[in-house]
Amino acid sequence: MMSWADICRTKNPEAVRQAAAVLDVNERDERGRTPLMLLITQRMPVQALDLLIERGADLEAEDKLGDTSLKKAVKFNRKETVVRLLEAGARLDSPHGILATAWNAARGRSKEIADLLLATTGAVRLTLTDEERDMLDDILYDESLASMCRKIRRLTSPVLLHAVVSGYNWDGGPEPMLAAFENPACPEITLSDMYDLLDGDYWIGQEQAALNPSDEAARFRELAVRLKERLKRFTQEE
Repeated sequence: MMSWADICRTKNPEAVRQAAAVLDVNERDERGRTPLMLLITQRMPVQALDLLIERGADLEAEDKLGDTSLKKAVKFNRKETVVRLLEAGARLDSPHGILATAWNAARGRSKEIADLLLATTGAVRLTLTDEERDMLDDILYDESLASMCRKIRRLTSPVLLHAVVSGYNWDGGPEPMLAAFENPACPEITLSDMYDLLDGDYWIGQEQAALNPSDEAARFRELAVRLKERLKRFTQEE
């Protein structure tokens, strides 16, 4: 009998059917991958995946990279497979937090697939309506920083706040992002992204005493410190 690796390479659903009747559908290869993961990475049709799911394939098994079958489907841009795994009961949330979820893996690859995973705890819709895009442009291209900050403070939409942070040109200085940080509607994942975009570790590493309190650099450092404290608090609350 061929191994699961050989069977997956055949691209033959009938071979999968025969193998599922006699082989362990949850065995692992040297990388910790299950047969279901192998079928996904070999771009087998959804019907072949169903044969393993019907035999009790573990949807939540993780390989040595920490990927589940759902995350593999996301990484290989398999929209139909994502839909099928969700129908079969694949879990959206991860015990390792939102950064380890399939939604987080999807958002840098396909907004369409990411939005299929919006039920993930803490996820934010990434595709914008025409009205939202107009509002976003109105904020990001406002030539007055004071006016931009006012508009950001008035936002009540986590979706728009996330889009503002994602699209902001940091050459404009820290004030608009401080306004976003202080907005209670700003989601945790947006704050995490803000810290990365800011390069928060760099600014925290700067000596506060060496910075002029009235300089932009001091405000960047202030934002980094406040973000780190807020994100730490979120982690403790979990």
